Amino acid sequence: MASKLSCRFYTVERTETHVPPLADALNAIIAAPHHLRQKQIGEGYVVRLERLSTEGHEICGEFVRVRDTNLPFEVRQDGVQELDTSNPLGDGIAFRFRPSDHTLAVEYDTKIISPGRIMAYLFNYYAGYTYSITPKMDRENWQKFQNSPVRKLKISISSPTNLGEIEPEGASVAHTFRSLGDAFDAPVITIEMGMGNRKGELAPQVKELAKTFWDLFASDDADLRSLRASVKPADGVPAEEINLIDEVLSDRIDVDYPGNNPDVNYSVRAQALKDALLTR
Repeated sequence: MASKLSCRFYTVERTETHVPPLADALNAIIAAPHHLRQKQIGEGYVVRLERLSTEGHEICGEFVRVRDTNLPFEVRQDGVQELDTSNPLGDGIAFRFRPSDHTLAVEYDTKIISPGRIMAYLFNYYAGYTYSITPKMDRENWQKFQNSPVRKLKISISSPTNLGEIEPEGASVAHTFRSLGDAFDAPVITIEMGMGNRKGELAPQVKELAKTFWDLFASDDADLRSLRASVKPADGVPAEEINLIDEVLSDRIDVDYPGNNPDVNYSVRAQALKDALLTR
């Protein structure tokens, strides 16, 4: 069945020099039996490293979120009933890591396992596995944004009612996102601020606002789908639209998911990430 896979790119680095490289930590975990790899990292939140392999100078694998409550139904022609299994169920996210520049390409689905939860899993497995994870930033566009008059800023958030804590400069906008999400049960909300046909630029605080939402996104406290700005670098130069998270959100990838086959399902997603990482 054709569908879309979202992939995001991060930099993962050791927090201290004595912390082992990420590849070494993952190889140590995968060497343990399945049941010992399984760790609870929150209430009702169980994760384990399911697969790991090395391809050339890169490593790839899959993390699985284990579910033993609130299971889906088995659908039959005469209705629904409980699943015909006594085992937990699992949902997986694929990943691919390039040690040469510490780049992690990860299948992005926060309903399964967010990138921040992956780091929490590593720490829960062994307290010495401490890594920082930061979204790849398009530094050239951010520098242009900071140095230019801003004509327009557009912010799009998924799951707006689940926004994390936000600094005062963004509190009113965050409140608007949450209120609109509550009022209309909308899974995605977009807010745009602009000068329209008037001359001039938005107030300088708009740059702080953009950085505030970037920080929420970087810490996994907001599912930021779009952060775009229109800037006018100089008089006589047309306004230019820039994408402030272009390096983080890849084009959503078309994939053909198989039916009830976890091995083939993983291989399809793993290949999509391999192709995506080649372009970065």
